[in-house]
Amino acid sequence: MLLLVAAAVWLLIADRSSPPTGTTPPAGSAEPVGDELQPPSAAEFAAIETMLSEHGAALLAHDRAGWQQGLDVGSTSYLQQQRQLFDNVARLPLVSWRYVARSAVTDSAALTAATKRLGARTVILHVNLDFALRLVDPAPTSKDLWLTVVERGTSWKLAGDSDAGAAERSWRGPWDFGPLLVEQGRNALVIGHQSESSQLGSIAALVDRSIPIVTSVWGGHWNQQVLVLVPDSAEEFNAEVGADEGADIAAVAAADVVTTGGDVLGARIVLNPATLMSLDAPARQLVVQHELTHIATRASTAAATPRWLVEGFADYVGHLDSSQSPAAAAPQLAAEVRAGHVPADLPADSDFETPDRLNQTYDEAWLACRFIARRIGQAALVRFYVTVSDAARQNQATAVTVGLHRVLRLSEPAFLAAWQASLPGTLSGSPTARPTSSASASSNAPSRPADHSDRRG
Repeated sequence: MLLLVAAAVWLLIADRSSPPTGTTPPAGSAEPVGDELQPPSAAEFAAIETMLSEHGAALLAHDRAGWQQGLDVGSTSYLQQQRQLFDNVARLPLVSWRYVARSAVTDSAALTAATKRLGARTVILHVNLDFALRLVDPAPTSKDLWLTVVERGTSWKLAGDSDAGAAERSWRGPWDFGPLLVEQGRNALVIGHQSESSQLGSIAALVDRSIPIVTSVWGGHWNQQVLVLVPDSAEEFNAEVGADEGADIAAVAAADVVTTGGDVLGARIVLNPATLMSLDAPARQLVVQHELTHIATRASTAAATPRWLVEGFADYVGHLDSSQSPAAAAPQLAAEVRAGHVPADLPADSDFETPDRLNQTYDEAWLACRFIARRIGQAALVRFYVTVSDAARQNQATAVTVGLHRVLRLSEPAFLAAWQASLPGTLSGSPTARPTSSASASSNAPSRPADHSDRRG
């Protein structure tokens, strides 16, 4: 979760006089004391807000001189970083970029250190960066920054974004990791770096092919223009996902928030290009369709929707248009079933955190959804997903029971018995590829795609 910092702002050095704009006094010459740590006045806060507004407008207008006007020339490292950021976003189809001041940091140690470094009146602010990209963002999404602002003469200048302390780290976007390349597909906006330049076109084409497949199942009531980020380092991958992930993960679907009107803000698929491109073509298709399904279903998915349904439905869509049998797609589960070890129950949420049987857990979830689609149709599977998610918002424990009763007209024990009875036949085929119908298609990825669209904003 993004952290908000509570009220009150401040900081001051012993001598309130300031040098002329654009010059920097010697740092570290004065030690601020408690009585001098005051919040900014209403007039000071308003002046900072005006500077932030002009700074954001300059970037959106590609006004380099206006952008640099808001930067402290004495903060050499930060100045260079922000000049590079201006260049890095130049190719992006931005339609919104603004800074919204929220509150001031009151950590006296952080404030004292920043004031000594800058040698002038200093404020550290919690700021929201609100931005949107054309088509893929129905409205701006918001990210947390902690910006240091210093008074130079009669002006306020930006002087850093890392003074607030370890607990309040500024969010980092793809533009913070180097120059960006943009590949605009029919439906996909792919953003990456020079190191992946040869792959961006094929990634855009893969996403473009996959979106109609997702829509054919879920329907058109989702934003079918999708942002795809292609980081070139583990650090960037984790920054864009919002969590530390392993190098073997091929892709993650994520979103920041769902509005009351059902818009999904900050939706994105973050790809690990090295892992994704090491997979064969069917496996890449599965990964992309799986993650796109999470984006499509995000507004309808409750925090309490059972994980087996969330992941199983995504895998059901991911397997469509593949040419592998279920036995080929799920060889480990097929071997267990042939040995007489039929799953005793549907996967629990905790099973998705157990690495020993993770492949089998995903396959059990997929085959449960596939069973529903084959029994009552694909459209009914969608109704089941929505019904269970709606019921889970009221009572997670009874949500599946409600869905089964309303959509399949079955009790949970009856459904479980029917699904278990179907598995030996479903998984009895040869574990080699053969043509199948879309409803039973699959991909034999060496390891399951991990997604975190269930980390809800």
